[in-house]
Amino acid sequence: MSLNLLKHLNGSSTGGLKAFIQKYEGKGEPRICWYPSAGEDFRALMYLHPAFNKVSPAAKQDPPPPDIFLYSDYSIFKTSALLESKVIYTDKRTFVTVGAMEELPKIGTSLHSEIVIFPEENTLTGRALFLTINIESNKYGRISAPVVYVFAENEAFCGERLIPLNARLSHIIHVRYGGGFGGGYTSGIWMLNVLKRLHCEMFISDGHYHKQRGDTKAIKLYPVLGETDCKANLEVIRSVESMSWSGHGDVTWNLVS
Repeated sequence: MSLNLLKHLNGSSTGGLKAFIQKYEGKGEPRICWYPSAGEDFRALMYLHPAFNKVSPAAKQDPPPPDIFLYSDYSIFKTSALLESKVIYTDKRTFVTVGAMEELPKIGTSLHSEIVIFPEENTLTGRALFLTINIESNKYGRISAPVVYVFAENEAFCGERLIPLNARLSHIIHVRYGGGFGGGYTSGIWMLNVLKRLHCEMFISDGHYHKQRGDTKAIKLYPVLGETDCKANLEVIRSVESMSWSGHGDVTWNLVS
């Protein structure tokens, strides 16, 4: 479940993530948005905020927003902008900064040469961070959200952690996913097979998926990523133009049933 996943990621840490978890114990499950292959793109915090819903209403009611974001990405680099600067992004409209930061226990998931281009471990591999991300937007105002960031291969993270822990993820984002651009051989098409298994309510995607050799290998390594006995139905309720977020294609908000 959601709390079990967060407790697993928190381990024995006694900082901000533990405090977040304690707010929900005995009171319900937090809503988690998973953004695999996320890089340093924090636009999801704006596009899933109630302020965005008011500016860009959907054809149907949006599910309640996430309480926390879970980012995962395999990095071919030895460091990340998250660790080098408080300022992640700035332009005339948007200012994104890192607030509090906590180092969590390392995640011991696998790397596969058929899935990522450079499968050698580096100083980022397996690290996990708990962050507060702050955004000042001239359109959506001030936004602050907790983020758990895991430097891991997305396919292994899903197959070795999310599904075995029966994680509940209210939102899943497939935008600008891999396909060689981020150091991998997958398009993330396998994600369509796990939406129901992960209890997803909203799937946000730029539609940039066609099966690549990395997807085929991922399903062979983790058969649960290929099982389609509970394939999801998707209903588009909103779209934004490609260059507003993706660059690959228009991004659609899809209710999952």
